[in-house]
Amino acid sequence: DEVDAVLMGREIRAVSRKMKEVLGNESDLVVRGKVFGLESRNGKIFILTFNVTDHTDSLTVKLIGENARSLSEKLREGDEITIRGKMETDSWMKDEILIPRDIQRTALPKRVDESLEKRVELHLHTKMSALDSVVDVRELVNTLKDWGHEAAAITDHGVVQSIPEFYFAAKKKGIKPIFGMEGYMINDSQQISMNLDEEDSSLDDALFLVFDLETTGLNPKEDEIIEIGAIKMKGSEVLGTYSTFVKPEKELSAMITSLTGITEDMLSEARPIKEVLPEFTKFTEGCILVAHNASFDYGFVRNSVKKHFGGDWEMPCIDTLALAKSLFRSKSYSLDNVVKRLKLGHFDHHRAFEDAKVTAEVLKKFVQLAKKRGVQNVNELEKLRKNQNLDSLKPFHISILAKNKKGLENLYRLVTASHTKYFYMKPRIPKSLLADMREGLLIGSACVSGELSKAYIGGASTDELEEIAKFYDYIEVMPLDNIDTSEGETNMSRETLAKMYREFYKVGKRLNIPVVMTGDVHFLNPHDDIFRAAINAAQDYDNFQNQPSLYLHTTEEMLDKASEIFEDEIIVREVVIDNSRYIASLIEEVTPVEGKLHPPVIEGADEEVRKMAIENAESLYGSPLPEIVERRLNRELEAIIGHGYAVLYLIAQKMVKKSNEDGYVVGSRGSVGSSLVANVIGITEVNPLHPHYLCPECGKSIFPETDLECGYDLPDMNCPICGKKMSKNGQSIPFETFLGFEGDKVPDIDLNFSGEYQERAHSFIEELFGRDHVFRAGTISTLAERTAFGFVRAYSEKSGRNLRRAEQERIARGIVGVRRTTGQHPGGLMIVPKDMDVHSFTPVQHPANDTKGSTLTTHFAYEVIHDDLVKIDALGHDDPTFIKMLKDITGVDPEKIPMDDPETLSIFSSLKSLGVKYHELGTDMGTLGIPEFGTTFVRSMLSDTRPSTFGELVRISGLSHGTDVWLNNAKDIITSRQASLSNVIACRDDIMNYLIARGMEPKDAFKIMEKVRKGKGLSEEDEREVRSCGAPEWFVNSCKKIKYLFPRAHAAAYVSMGYRVAYFKVHYPLAFYSTYFSIKGGEFDIDICTSDTNSIKKEIIRLRADQDRNVKDRAKETLLEVVMEMIYRGFNFLNVDLMKSHPTRFLIEGKSLRIPFNRLQNMGYKAARSIEQEREKRVFSSVEDLVRRTSLNKTSVEMLRKYGALKGLAEKEQIRLF
Repeated sequence: DEVDAVLMGREIRAVSRKMKEVLGNESDLVVRGKVFGLESRNGKIFILTFNVTDHTDSLTVKLIGENARSLSEKLREGDEITIRGKMETDSWMKDEILIPRDIQRTALPKRVDESLEKRVELHLHTKMSALDSVVDVRELVNTLKDWGHEAAAITDHGVVQSIPEFYFAAKKKGIKPIFGMEGYMINDSQQISMNLDEEDSSLDDALFLVFDLETTGLNPKEDEIIEIGAIKMKGSEVLGTYSTFVKPEKELSAMITSLTGITEDMLSEARPIKEVLPEFTKFTEGCILVAHNASFDYGFVRNSVKKHFGGDWEMPCIDTLALAKSLFRSKSYSLDNVVKRLKLGHFDHHRAFEDAKVTAEVLKKFVQLAKKRGVQNVNELEKLRKNQNLDSLKPFHISILAKNKKGLENLYRLVTASHTKYFYMKPRIPKSLLADMREGLLIGSACVSGELSKAYIGGASTDELEEIAKFYDYIEVMPLDNIDTSEGETNMSRETLAKMYREFYKVGKRLNIPVVMTGDVHFLNPHDDIFRAAINAAQDYDNFQNQPSLYLHTTEEMLDKASEIFEDEIIVREVVIDNSRYIASLIEEVTPVEGKLHPPVIEGADEEVRKMAIENAESLYGSPLPEIVERRLNRELEAIIGHGYAVLYLIAQKMVKKSNEDGYVVGSRGSVGSSLVANVIGITEVNPLHPHYLCPECGKSIFPETDLECGYDLPDMNCPICGKKMSKNGQSIPFETFLGFEGDKVPDIDLNFSGEYQERAHSFIEELFGRDHVFRAGTISTLAERTAFGFVRAYSEKSGRNLRRAEQERIARGIVGVRRTTGQHPGGLMIVPKDMDVHSFTPVQHPANDTKGSTLTTHFAYEVIHDDLVKIDALGHDDPTFIKMLKDITGVDPEKIPMDDPETLSIFSSLKSLGVKYHELGTDMGTLGIPEFGTTFVRSMLSDTRPSTFGELVRISGLSHGTDVWLNNAKDIITSRQASLSNVIACRDDIMNYLIARGMEPKDAFKIMEKVRKGKGLSEEDEREVRSCGAPEWFVNSCKKIKYLFPRAHAAAYVSMGYRVAYFKVHYPLAFYSTYFSIKGGEFDIDICTSDTNSIKKEIIRLRADQDRNVKDRAKETLLEVVMEMIYRGFNFLNVDLMKSHPTRFLIEGKSLRIPFNRLQNMGYKAARSIEQEREKRVFSSVEDLVRRTSLNKTSVEMLRKYGALKGLAEKEQIRLF
C-alpha cells in the first residue's frame, strides 16, 4: 500500500512524539509506530482494538462502529501508521487507550547496511539459548536478507536446536547458513603444577612457599592486592613467615571489607605495592610457590610485577585446588571444604596469613596422600591428574563452527557427549575430546569468558597466550560495550579490554590465525534489549536493566566499534569484513535435514506386507477380491511399498500382534485408520471402505448404494448365498487423508497401548532394532504466552516501571518461544537404520538433562526430523487397560460385541437404558465415565444433537476435537436448521468426500481439505470452486472459520473404544464400575463415596462453585458423578475388609463393590500387596501379628481400624500356657 495513504480521517502533517513521553489523558496527540495485536468483535456494535509501538512504549488503540469496520478491512499486523487522536481511560479495559481521529500509513526509519561489502556475523544466539537470547530465527533471516548479508552463523549456548529452522529459513532467502555452537569447554589437561620441569626434589626435601592474597576484586588487570601472607616450609618444618598489608590506590568497597574484615584504617599505614613486591619476590627466591587456586594468586602477583616493574615473573608453582580435585571427589573444593574434609579445624578464612597457614597444613596432608599413591618427587605430581574430577573444572566458552558434513556430525557427537557423559550444571566438552573430534570443525576463542581472555586477565605472558592461541582456528574480538553484566564481568575497563584485543591481534598475526570481530548477538535490534531484560529480571539477575549492546550490528556499526579498539583503518576492515568473509568462505554447503525418509531395514518387508495384506483381505472378502476392495488395496500397496513405507507398517503390525498375544488390545490414533492395508494386517480396527456387508461364513460382500457414512448403521441383512447374518463395516475414509494425494507423505502411525504394557512395547522395538538405534522423540519446552506475561510482570515490579497493557503484550510477544528446557514425547520412538549413526541426523541427550535417568531422546524436537527418521508412537493409555479388565471380569470378548446395539447407542442421547432419572443425576446423558464422551463439554454436545447412530457419534468426536469447528460454527448451523449433524463439517475427510460427491476433481478437493484442516481457510479462488460445485453458503463460511480439523479415522477409533466400554456399562454394570473405580479412582474418598446421595451432591456442588478448581478437584467431581449414577442404579460400596479387599481393585460382591486397600489414605501399593501376600499364607491372629508380617505403618493400621477392617482382631498375641 502507498505510504502516507490516509486510512481514516484527514492527512496528518504534525510531528509525532515518542510514546514513552505520552502521559495521562491528552487531547491532541500524534504518534507513529507498528501495529500488533489486532482484534475485532462483531456484536451489537463492531469494535476494533489494536496496539501500536515505536519501541519506546506501546499504546492501545480502540475504534467502534463503521470507522472500526472500515479500518479492519485495511489494516494488517505489522503495518506502520501515524495516528492523531486523544488519550482516554477505558473503564472496561482499565487502561489508558488512544481514540484515533486520523490515521495514515507511514514508513518508520529502519536500520540498513549500506556498506558495499558486508561483514558476516559468526557469533549469534537464537531463542534456543535457554532463557538468554531472544533472537527469532525468521526475523533474523529476514533482517539479513534486507541488509544484503550473504551468510551468518548461529552459535547457541551448548545446543544446536536452531539448526533445522535456520537451515530452512536461510535456504528460502538465499543466505548461506553456518551451523555452530558456543560450547562450554573444560581443560581436562589443566596442570597441577607450573614450571616444575627442572625441579627434581623429593616432596620431603622441596622448599615450599605457601602464600595467599587478599585483593579488591577478582580481576588482576583492574583490581589490587591489599594483603599478602606466606609461609616458607620444608617437609613439616616452618622456615619463615611473611605477612603484610598493602595500601591500594583506590578506596575499599564495602563488599570487600565485609568479606575480608580489612578496613581503610587497617591499611592507612601500609606500604604501596611498589615497595612490597620486591620484598615479597625476594622472600620467594629458591622456593616452589603453593597456593589454593594458584592461577588467581600467582596471576595477581605476575600482573603486579609486570605493571609496576615490567618483564615477567615466572616461578615454579603448585595448585592445591587442582591437587585436591585429583586426590578426592567432592561437590566443592573451596578452601573451607577442603579443610573440613581433612579435619584441620577452624581458621580465620579470607585473611591472607591465616589462609596461607591452613593451606600449608593442607599441603602436608596432600604430600602424604600423594606418597601413598606412588608419587615421591614434585615433578611427578602430574601423574595424579588421571584421577581428576572433571565435574570440578570451570568451563570456558568456546565457538565451534561446522565446515562440512563431517564437521556437522562431529559437532553433533560433541553435543551428545556434553549432554550425557560430561554434563554437570552445563553441557561440558573436555578439551581433549574436542581435539580428537575437530575434523571438519573451526574453533573460535569466543567471548571474555573464553580461555584466551581468562588467561590474559589472569596475567599470562605473551608466550603463554601464544601457546593457548595455537589451539584455535580464529580469534574473536568484540565491541567494547559487549561485556555481559549478567555474568559478573563488569569489573573490566574499556581501556583494559581494548588493550587485550590489541594483544590478541598481535598474537593472531604472529601465528597466522585470523582475528575476527563478532557480535555475541542476543537480540536483533538495540531496542530489543528490553526483551532480554525481562528474561533476566525473572531469573533474579541483579543488573538486568544494564543490558550490554548484544544486538546484530550492520557492517558500518561494526566498523565504528572496531575503530574504538584499532586506530589503523586497514586492521579495522580486516577484522570486521575481510576475516569474517574469509572464515565464511571455508564453510561448505551442508544439508542438516534432508526431508527424505531413512527407514530401518527389515529384510523382505515389502513382500511380507503385500502378502499379508492380500491373504488377510482374501480371508475376509474371499478370492478373488471384490473389485472395490482389490482396487483400494492395490493403490495403497503401490504407494506404501513404492515410497519405502512398508517397514513402518510391518513394525506397527508386529507391535500390535505382540501386545494382543500378551493379552492387551491396542487402540489406534490419528489417520492410520484411513488405510485399508493397516486394517487388514491388524494395525487398526477402523475399516476405511464405504459401508458394506460381509458374510463371516462364505466371504460374500455387498456394497449397497447408501447415504450412510458408517457400515455399523446399515440395517441387518442375511447372506443371500448361505443365509448367515452378515457383519457390517466401513467408515467412508479416503486413503489420501493418511499418506497425501500422491501417497508420498511420511505416515504417522500412533498406537494406544495399555499403560501397563507401554514399557514392554518400547522394549520390543529396542530388541527389534537395538537399543543404540532407538531413541525417545525429543521435545523442546519454550516460554508460552501465559508464562511470558509472568516474566513481564516480574520485570515491571523489579524495574519499578508501571507498564501499559500494550507494552506488556509487546514484551511478552518478544520472549514467547524462548527455550526453557527439553523433554520427551509421551510415547514417540525414533528409529535409526542399523547401518547408520544417529549423529547423521541429530545429537541425543537425556530429557531435561536428567543424567540420573537412562532415557535418551533426540536433541532436535522430533517434528523437524519427522520426515528423516521413522517415528512410531507407542503411547500409554487407560482405555486398552480398561477393555482388558472388562474382558477379564466378564469373559466377554470386546472385539465380538455388536456395534449396533440399540440399548448401548441410547446412552449417548438419554438415560433410558440405565434406569436413572434426570432429576437424580443432574444430566440427561448416560455417558458418565465413557472415554471421550464423559466430559461436561461433550455431554452438552450430545444434548444439543441427540445422536442415534454410530456414524453420528464419529461426527460428535470430530466436532469435539476440532478447533472452531463446533462453537460459533457447526452448533449454530444445526441450531438454525441450515444443516443437520449428518451434514455439517465434523472431520477433515468430510470436506473431501463432500466436494468429490458434488463433482470436484479429487486432487482439488484434497487441496482444499488440507488448507481448511490447517486453519488456512479459503482463498477467493477456492471459494469460487466450492460454490461452483453447488456447496451452500454455510459450508463456505464453516470452512473459513475452522482452525483445526480432526481426522475421521482417529474419531472412529476413539468412538469404537468408547462404544465398547459403553456396551459393558449397559449390560455388565458392576464390571464397568469395578473397572472404572479401579483405574480412574485416584480421587476416591471413602467417607464421601460411602455416604448418602445428598452428601455426595453437596460435595459436587461445592467443587463446581470453584471456577478455578485444579485438575485434581475436576477429576474428583467427575468421579463423584459416576458414584451417584452407580448408587441410583441400585449398587453400593462395601468397606475395606482385611480378608476380602484387593490391594488395588474394586471387587464385585453380589450387587456391591468391595473397596480396595489402596483407597485408604496414605496406603501405598507395597503395603496393600503385603496384606494380600501374608493372608494367603495364614490368617492374622492379632493386630500385632499383622504389623509384624506386613509393610504397614502406624497410619495405615489406624486407617484400617477407622473403617472397621480390624473388627474382631485382638490387639496383641494371646499367650498359650498349654
